[in-house]
Amino acid sequence: MSRTEETRYWRSLRDLADHPEVAQLKSNEFLAGVTDESDVADLSPVSRRTFLALLSASAAFAAASCTNYRDKGEVVPYNKQPEEITIGKANYYASTCTGCSANCGILIKTREGRPVKVDGNPDHPVNAGKLCVRGQASVLDLYDPQRLRTPQFKGSGGGFAEGSWEEADRTIMSQLAKTAAEGKEIALVTHTVTSPTFRKVLDAFMARYPSSRTYSYELFSDRFRSNAWIRSYGSNGAPVIRWEAARTLLLLEADVLATEGDVLEQIRSITKNRDMNDPRHFSRIWVAEAGLSLTGMNADHRIRLKPGAQFEFVMGLIHEVAQRRKLSAISPETSVVEAIGQYPLAQVVARHRLPAHLVEGLVNGLVSHRGESIVFAGSTLPEEVHTAVILLNEVLGNTGLYDQRVSRVQYSSEATMEDWVLLVQKMREGKIGAIVHVDANPAYHLPQELRYAEAAQRVPAIVTLTQRENESSVISTIVLPINHAFESWGDFKTRTGQFSLQQPVIEPLYATRQKEAILLHWASGSTTQPDASSYHRYLKKRWEEEVYPSIKSPVAFSRFWHAALHDGLLLHSEKPIARGQFIINADWLQPLWRETDQFTVLVRPSQNVGDGRYAENGWLQEIPHPVSKVVWDNYAAVAPQTAKSLGVENNDIIDIRAGERRLQIPVFVQPGTAEDAVVIEHGYGRRTAGPVGTDVGFDVGSLMPVEIRSTPYIFSAAVTKGSGSYELVSTQEHHALDDAFVKDLHLKRKIIREGSVAQYLNTPDFIQKGRHEPESITKILEYDGVKWAMAIDLNKCIGCTACVASCVAENNIPVVGKEQVELGREMQWIRIDRYYSGTPEDPVVSNQPMLCQHCDHAPCENVCPVAATNHSPDGLNQMAYNRCVGTRYCSNNCPYKVRRFNFLDFRNDFADGIYAEEPMSALYNPEVTVRSRGVMEKCTFCIQRIMEARQVAAEEGREIRGSDVVTACQQACPADAIVFGDMNDPQSKVSHYRAHNLGYHVLEEINVRPNVTYMAKLRNRQTENPA
Repeated sequence: MSRTEETRYWRSLRDLADHPEVAQLKSNEFLAGVTDESDVADLSPVSRRTFLALLSASAAFAAASCTNYRDKGEVVPYNKQPEEITIGKANYYASTCTGCSANCGILIKTREGRPVKVDGNPDHPVNAGKLCVRGQASVLDLYDPQRLRTPQFKGSGGGFAEGSWEEADRTIMSQLAKTAAEGKEIALVTHTVTSPTFRKVLDAFMARYPSSRTYSYELFSDRFRSNAWIRSYGSNGAPVIRWEAARTLLLLEADVLATEGDVLEQIRSITKNRDMNDPRHFSRIWVAEAGLSLTGMNADHRIRLKPGAQFEFVMGLIHEVAQRRKLSAISPETSVVEAIGQYPLAQVVARHRLPAHLVEGLVNGLVSHRGESIVFAGSTLPEEVHTAVILLNEVLGNTGLYDQRVSRVQYSSEATMEDWVLLVQKMREGKIGAIVHVDANPAYHLPQELRYAEAAQRVPAIVTLTQRENESSVISTIVLPINHAFESWGDFKTRTGQFSLQQPVIEPLYATRQKEAILLHWASGSTTQPDASSYHRYLKKRWEEEVYPSIKSPVAFSRFWHAALHDGLLLHSEKPIARGQFIINADWLQPLWRETDQFTVLVRPSQNVGDGRYAENGWLQEIPHPVSKVVWDNYAAVAPQTAKSLGVENNDIIDIRAGERRLQIPVFVQPGTAEDAVVIEHGYGRRTAGPVGTDVGFDVGSLMPVEIRSTPYIFSAAVTKGSGSYELVSTQEHHALDDAFVKDLHLKRKIIREGSVAQYLNTPDFIQKGRHEPESITKILEYDGVKWAMAIDLNKCIGCTACVASCVAENNIPVVGKEQVELGREMQWIRIDRYYSGTPEDPVVSNQPMLCQHCDHAPCENVCPVAATNHSPDGLNQMAYNRCVGTRYCSNNCPYKVRRFNFLDFRNDFADGIYAEEPMSALYNPEVTVRSRGVMEKCTFCIQRIMEARQVAAEEGREIRGSDVVTACQQACPADAIVFGDMNDPQSKVSHYRAHNLGYHVLEEINVRPNVTYMAKLRNRQTENPA
């Protein structure tokens, strides 16, 4: 029997409890704000200011050309080099994403010389043509009106005044020379350096000013994992894991599908083993974590485990595996054997009340798939956990899953918390003469307990290089505006044998400079102002003198250089860093931090805003959290039972205290959270982040400890109910597919169809049983030629929201703000519906992308009084925006709730000139109509891409093919879960999916004949298919 025939699905705890408000929502279909009229005059002044801020950062107008940038260096497009910019034709340029340290390859689409869309570079080995939400949203940051435009100098009154670059260089170079002469330290604060050429610039700077020291950091990094690897193998070349070779995966507090490691590569590799056409080789994913993560949502089995118990859990697994394999001595050191002997697995299971049957199945799977499994610990866990994990992989013989062809490299050593403590101490003692923040924001990222900003007041010269104002710039004496990544040159190397190149695709919009060029100029000591190509020449020279000879290329350097720029990367044979002999020491297997009887607080990074660097990006703030569906906020996630014991509900404020540290933050009752654990995401609560990002959410930095010996992300705290409440906005109950006629529609109408691998192997057609083709009273229209259709594989879809971000960028979808989302007025054309089943303590999670189904019998078309929505000859449910009069009948009649109405005219009603402020007019994709107030909109299956493909086919003298078109959501999906094409072509992939045994349509019994097919999800659970 299928799970959908016996399981109730629920969207939230209120839905599970049949809360009256949720029942009313189901009955009414829409939130009140969706059906109410909207009047600008009724908005409060605060709301109006909020909208002005949001709309100035997400709006755009018609196409705008930019000045020629070719004199800034050789810019090589990914497609054919044009003689000049051709109006109406897009050019693509290969470059590198700098949104995180993965440095994925990207293709930047430009129209009339301005970037309008970013996608992955299909030739790059890490992301293979895909791109995450932050990479998709990076184009919005380029046109942000809040970017700094000229150098800023702090006056005696504390305010900033504009100045010239000549004055800035003269003042700073004089201060640096004076500091070096006095023997005081110059502190260079940077993020982790992944560019070899930037590393050379830093070395040149430090040679010029010998008293300088670099402090490199990432708020969330691999430091603990790297340290454990170096101790265990004696080398710093941590390996790349071959995830696709793992039959059993055990992930410990590691959100590898969202925030941990090279996410896009990991998604692609892990989902490769979730192929519905090869169910016998389905991998099995086990997750042990405290708070429900995106990876935990997609696990076959998930064990709720507080972070303080992770070390004991791994040691218990080592003990059990060693006993089962009759390993008399894991190590020649008796002390190591004795250390492991302290953790019998049965005792660990009993002490932490773990599900014994699941742990037993986990051990069985690890042992039976010895050499074909991998155990991986998250970066927030302390070093001793990573050491134990390395030992467990050695015991299991899993080292063969370490990719022997490549190893990770970086060009900076990470500053430890002890380094930061010493730096602050030297600042207070007057031993620091100058600080240079190189595109870094330590005043926000470091724990507030460290009092970095306070100590910085004792430093005579503080220079911050940044794109926009932040917490570190406001404490600076001079602030220098720097280029956006799309205006910059650069190279990156995160793995042996792989170089990525970055090239500008637009001339700097303001009087900004590239950060590397600024430091290079100061290192030169020259009094002559540098030109805009200085770093380009430096980069090219290094490649000619160092990279080119090492490659031993047979072609001339000019051809070699242009080919690398064209591709955006250089792949070559390079010997990886050798892994030394494995050693283990009993002292390394001692926990440095133990849980108390208080609550355990776990701090995680945010998938959308990262460590807070992207808080000003309205697209990222408004994309729902993949688990909670909360927008524009962070929160304290607690278990239902924990909330009950604290006497709190959603939105109630709780008071968290850890010594003198304190944070008051609203609660979100999250199913699947470990009891007595509090999970909070960092990156919010920015105090200085522009009008969009300032004061959004809560700064967990006020709670994080200055922890030198162990991890600062996990600590004990006292938690009590606070006073008052704070409204969190979650979309998880918006757009419910229920109506007044149907109760528990998710169950009865089979919106979600699931089964097990074992069930599918025994009965391949179990999804098709009970299905029938509804009769129609009208003749079914036969489509000649191409008929467009989509298929979505729920076995591969993980709910990462990359498709949502790509759709927003491609289709000019506006930001509406928290207050409007609360009214149900969000505008994204595609959403990820998240359903729970099971219990609130251990929920089973199902994801389902939902967009316009382009029904053949579309109910929206029949009710439109002006025929604004109608059917095209190739099967699209299309919109004529200039015909729409806004009756909203179509939205009311849509059973999928995928239509969006423009309640506000963002350009006119709220702009007051800010919305029209340059350079925002260059943001929008000119191929997609910008909708106005009173107009309905929805997914178009990227009609603009279809029309472009049709034009290309006509120019080539052939008919359009289904494979000619790739939709924006399909292009972004890192798991390749979305297929699009011609359903009339029997050889097409979409036709194969539509005929598959696992294929079904949502609400197919109402006979609207949707053209989006979903592939039922298979779960590889050990109780049904023993490992």
